[in-house]
Amino acid sequence: DYGAAPEFAGIVGWLNSEPLTLAQLRGRVVLIDFWTYSCINCLRTLPYIKEWDARYRKLGLTIVGVHSPEFAFERRKSNVRENTQRLGLRYPIALDNEFGTWQAWSNQYWPAKYLIDRDGHVRFYHFGEGEYAETEEAIRTLLAERGRPLPEASELADESPRGAVTPESYLGYERLVGSFAAGVGRDREHTYSFPTRLPANEVAFAGRWRIEGERAVAGRGARLRLSYRARDVYLVLTGRGSVSVLVDGKPERTVQVRGDKLYTLVERPELGDHLLELRLSPGVAGYAFTFG
Repeated sequence: DYGAAPEFAGIVGWLNSEPLTLAQLRGRVVLIDFWTYSCINCLRTLPYIKEWDARYRKLGLTIVGVHSPEFAFERRKSNVRENTQRLGLRYPIALDNEFGTWQAWSNQYWPAKYLIDRDGHVRFYHFGEGEYAETEEAIRTLLAERGRPLPEASELADESPRGAVTPESYLGYERLVGSFAAGVGRDREHTYSFPTRLPANEVAFAGRWRIEGERAVAGRGARLRLSYRARDVYLVLTGRGSVSVLVDGKPERTVQVRGDKLYTLVERPELGDHLLELRLSPGVAGYAFTFG
């Protein structure tokens, strides 16, 4: 028992539900999931959460997704609604734009799950991906405390990535790191050139770019290179246009950017070290790379 669960705080809106309080939900088992819709780690947990919702809702489980935005475009209710529908989420979503609930829980991670018993006490938590069987078993244990029969556990395979990969890499100057970071112009368009050598896990720009606090906006002839280790590569993009993707100098795919969300750039069966190059239409903006 980790003590009484903090109440929802500072929620600016709800999707899939009328406003809720934990006090209203006493008598039910509650799973709080802190997430944001452009986070690949969050997205990879959703099949398990959706399965638990379908399997256990009628047996006393309420899942609440607390959407705490990482980027400015994720604060727009219309964007969250569109992506909630696209992802097939039917459980309540609380819009935590000002991080009131995040702070009430002293949370630090996307995703983070907290399991609350019928008396309003936190009984289990998990940060990040994985431990799905352990989380489901904790849910089942709390549901079974009143003696109700339960269906078989879902037994979904844990598809969490394995092996060391390049860490999350940001393109805005507030969190851009590496040898290229010191030379970027802030909030004004500049012309950049690729270095002769690009260290592992670092990003470099070429052509015209405007580097802002949380994103990099492509101008004429915009290109980007990243030396990475992973199977899969994802990038948060906004705007409208296209991104040509090359891996080790060979064309991989062309991504059509038609909304503010996470896009898949590369999918490979094996873990490896590669050089990624992107060629972006003017006006398309990149925020952060993630890897799998």
